[in-house]
Amino acid sequence: MVRKPAVRIVLVLSVLALAGIAALAAAGHRGIVTSQDGRMSIAKQGPSHVTPWNEPSTDLTIIAGNLSKYPNGVFFCCYGYTISGPSSFLGSANWVAIPFTPTSNMTVKEVEVSVGWGGQGTNGVTVSVNLDANGLPGTALASLNATGLSDYGQCCQLVVAKSGTGLPVTQGTQYWVVVSTSISTQNTYDVWAFNSTDMRSYPFASYSTADGWTKSDGLLPGYAVLGQ
Repeated sequence: MVRKPAVRIVLVLSVLALAGIAALAAAGHRGIVTSQDGRMSIAKQGPSHVTPWNEPSTDLTIIAGNLSKYPNGVFFCCYGYTISGPSSFLGSANWVAIPFTPTSNMTVKEVEVSVGWGGQGTNGVTVSVNLDANGLPGTALASLNATGLSDYGQCCQLVVAKSGTGLPVTQGTQYWVVVSTSISTQNTYDVWAFNSTDMRSYPFASYSTADGWTKSDGLLPGYAVLGQ
């Protein structure tokens, strides 16, 4: 039980070392550095204060996700994928999407993601559930523009997108949880922090202004899709 977290951290550090880390921006905000391609970000300072995430009492079922049940470690604070707008200091949009396939017909009521504000540009992000388009994110079925994100590098508050009516999803059909920017967050710099429960490599999709949506694989950021 004591060894596993250490092994997981070593694996994360190895992946990021291979990515080639360069101190490109966000200077002064928890010492954040980005990879040379701008797609990964590290907060070099750990949380100054941990705010536990206490999941509200709910009758919702987890449709998909990887968030920890430990309130002081729902996700990993300090390593993650860059989420930026096209007018950010990086000069490119960088978005990330995770596929999920319901095992039964359900209605999505809530999506939770471990996204934090990187300290530059507008404090906000867009969370959506999208159709699949030939193995990549397609049309958004539902979306929410969230504001007031906690600082990246802190833990453990989540961005929560809720729907009163819900979004029906079909058993065996692939959908995507997409974290992106909008017209109102074109200059934003956020980071979608890695999960803390599963260090295996999985398929996901990444977006950049130059390449559009492309297939990727690696560690997944923290997320949960909840419904009835």
